[in-house]
Amino acid sequence: MASNSNARPSSVRGLYTPPAEEWVFLPPTINPPSASPAPTPSHLPSPFTPAPEDDENLALPALGRPLNLFLGEYLTTAMGMPFEVGKTLLQVEYRPRRKFAPLEDDELAGLEGIEGESVGEKPYKGEDDELSNPEEADMYFSDRLAQPSAPIVPSAEPLAATDADASGYLPDLHPSWLLKDDPEISRGNGVWGMIRRIRYTPSEGLPGLWKSQIVSSIHSFLSTTLQPSIHSFLLILIPSASSSMNLDVALTALPNPGIPLGLQVASHLLTHLLLSPLEVIRTRLIVMPTSHPSTPSSVTIFRKMIDEEGGFSSLYLHQNLLIPALLEHTIRPLLTLSIPIIVERQFGITSDINPILYSLADLSLGLGSLLVLLPVETVRRRLQLQSRSTANAGLLTNSKKGMKSIVKLRERDYFGVVEAIWRIVTEETGVRRKRKMTEKDEGGLFAGIRQLYRGFGMAATAHVTVFGLGLVSSALSGNDGGWKEI
Repeated sequence: MASNSNARPSSVRGLYTPPAEEWVFLPPTINPPSASPAPTPSHLPSPFTPAPEDDENLALPALGRPLNLFLGEYLTTAMGMPFEVGKTLLQVEYRPRRKFAPLEDDELAGLEGIEGESVGEKPYKGEDDELSNPEEADMYFSDRLAQPSAPIVPSAEPLAATDADASGYLPDLHPSWLLKDDPEISRGNGVWGMIRRIRYTPSEGLPGLWKSQIVSSIHSFLSTTLQPSIHSFLLILIPSASSSMNLDVALTALPNPGIPLGLQVASHLLTHLLLSPLEVIRTRLIVMPTSHPSTPSSVTIFRKMIDEEGGFSSLYLHQNLLIPALLEHTIRPLLTLSIPIIVERQFGITSDINPILYSLADLSLGLGSLLVLLPVETVRRRLQLQSRSTANAGLLTNSKKGMKSIVKLRERDYFGVVEAIWRIVTEETGVRRKRKMTEKDEGGLFAGIRQLYRGFGMAATAHVTVFGLGLVSSALSGNDGGWKEI
C-alpha cells in the first residue's frame, strides 16, 4: 500500500491549467460629445450662449435664474461703478483755455490777482498818498460828516420772478453742488482725481460714487439677456450662415469668419441701440447733483425726454444720439472680436504654442483700440447731456433753464460729432490745473487732443491688470491652460 501511494504519476501534463490572459486588446471607446456648449471665448464683449446651470448652484435658488442673474449683474456693476462715475464726469467736464473761459472765471481770477499789480490798485494808492498829511485827514472826515446822508437807491434791475427755474428755485450765483476744483484735493486730472473730488465735496460724498447704480444694472442685465436672442434671430434670417457655422466654435477656428463676425457685431449693435435711452438716463443721473431737491428720478427723466425733447422717436432717431451710438457700438465689438483673428492669422501667434507672446499682442492691440474708442465715447456722452427740444436750441446747457450739473459744461451746444471733436481740441486743454496759469502754461494742440482721451490711464491700467492676472493664473496652473482673461 505504501509503495503505491509514493509512486509518481506517469505525466503532469494533464494537471496543467493555462493562466488567464493578462493582455486584452480592445478597440478604443469614444465618448459621445457632451450636450453642454463649449465655454464662451473670454475676449467676447458678452456671452452668446449662456452656460446652463442647475437651480441648486444658484446663489438664491428660490428667486429663480432671472433674479439671480440680475443680482450677479448688480454686484458686478457695484464694484466698477465708482470708476465709471469718475470717468463719465471726467469726459464731460469742460476745461476751457483762458480765452474761452466764461466771464465768471475771469472775474474770479481778477479778484485773486488784487494782491499783486492790478489795474484797480492805483486809485487806492493815490488816495492813500493824498491822506498822508494828518491835517488834510481831519478836514476830509469833518467835511464828510457835514454832508447830508445819501438816500438808499434800490438796484435798477431787481431780480425778476421769471428768473426762477421750472421748479420755482431761484438761481444760485455760486452753486453749492459743484465739485471742488482744488488741485490739493484732486492731485491730478485722472479718474482717481475725479473720485477724490466727489469724495471731498459735501453735497456728494461717498453716495455720489454709486449714482445710477440701478439703471446701470438694468442695462447690463438686459444687454446680456437680449444679445443672444437677437443673434439667434439673425441666424434664422440668414439660413446659409446658420448652416455653415457652429455657435460652439470660436471665430478663429472658422475658415471664413467674415459673415459670423458681421452677425455678431450686428447683434451687439441692435441690442445697444434698443437700450440706448437707458444710457442717456445713466449719463444724466451721474452728472446731476445727488442731494439737490430739484434732481429728478430716472422715471421723471425718461418722461421729460419724451414730452419735451421730440417724443419717443427722438430717443432713437435724433442725430445727436443715433450717429454716436452707431459709431461706438459698431467700432467697439468689431475691434474686440477682431483682435484674436488678427493675432492668429496676421501675426501667426497662437495661444497654445506661445501663450505669453499671444497675450502681449492682445494687450497691445487692446490698448491701440482705446485710441479709437475714447474720442467717440467722450463726444457721445457730451451730446447725451444736450436738450433736443426746439425751445432750448442754442441755450446754455448748464444755465438756469437747463439741468444742474456737478461739473462745468460747455455753455453752447455742440452740432454733431465732427464739430464737437473740433471744439474740444481747439477750446480746451488737458494740462494739470494750477492755482495761477498763463496761456503759455496751457500747452498747444497736443494739450487739446489730450481732452479726447480723458480716462485713458484707468482703461490702460485695467488692460494691464488683466494681463498680469492672466500670467499669474497661467504660472499657478503649470502652463496647462495657457493665458486666460478674467
